Amino acid sequence: MIVRYWQPLQEIETIRQQLDSIFEDFTPAATTDWIPTVDLVDAGDDYVLEVVLPGMSADDINIEASRKSITISGERAAADVDESHTVLRRERRYGSFRRVVHLPVVIDHEQVKADYNNGILMVHVPKAAEVRNQVVKVNVANTDAG
Repeated sequence: MIVRYWQPLQEIETIRQQLDSIFEDFTPAATTDWIPTVDLVDAGDDYVLEVVLPGMSADDINIEASRKSITISGERAAADVDESHTVLRRERRYGSFRRVVHLPVVIDHEQVKADYNNGILMVHVPKAAEVRNQVVKVNVANTDAG
């Protein structure tokens, strides 16, 4: 027989994370013109957040870190077109953006680092020390009575 303990707080947290992910992309159109794509990878002691931001400079990107989320915002300007030319099609998105990525565990938000190269923003987000998987040596006591 398998005994399984019910953990209601853990299930509530799971539901909250699922709802956050559903509504994460629904932001008012007045505050954002486009939303960059994001990959989040768990790399053991930290997370690596990869954001695709082509055609931007590092000065146009703003990153804010809190204990459980990373907010990336900025603005991408449209390419200038000579007045003698006519734009027939423009499929790329321009304007302001804001993307909030909620993280599953608490992070060390003061140690977040970011690199921007070839249109890819890489944000390295270390997990807080209390949530990292730490291996501890356990001593075995000899209880032989002999």
